[in-house]
Amino acid sequence: MTPMGDEHMSTEHTSNAYVGTEYVEGYRPGLLGRIAELHGIYYAKAWGSGAEFEGMMAQELREFLAHYQAGRDLLLTAHLDGRLVGSIAVAGSKTDQPGARLRWVIVEEAYHGRGIGKELMRRALEFCRTAGFSRVYLWTVEGLPQSLGLYLSAGFRIVDRFPDDHYSVPLVNLLLERDLP
Repeated sequence: MTPMGDEHMSTEHTSNAYVGTEYVEGYRPGLLGRIAELHGIYYAKAWGSGAEFEGMMAQELREFLAHYQAGRDLLLTAHLDGRLVGSIAVAGSKTDQPGARLRWVIVEEAYHGRGIGKELMRRALEFCRTAGFSRVYLWTVEGLPQSLGLYLSAGFRIVDRFPDDHYSVPLVNLLLERDLP
């Protein structure tokens, strides 16, 4: 993997979300492991996932970073006191459907309800508009009300659902999408 260099990193503070949150675009050392860790911890509690799921998250994120194309892809992270507490990514250069795909949307549980997820989503959708995408989609599973609430409040709608037995418990996958003006 050829990691993204400093030319893919920018930092900005905002007053629109939790005070003191720093939003960083692009790769920084340690992000891959920390984002995989956040997913591993959250989904272990939510539905009993284990090392296989966390490893899959890390592998898919590694692939995303290896093929990252500035202007078509985005990795955006939220930090408090130098600690990564949330992330979102836009996969626009390599997708399995027309449009941009949102991935790795997560906020550490201790920081839920502070507007960090909404700000990450707002910035990701603005990136998609600026990059010229007319459609954005994402996959999630039933049974995650905070996640689904975030997506629906951001204008996404459920367009497909189907069972998935690849994990430790049977899940129902949801495909959500939204058009961009």
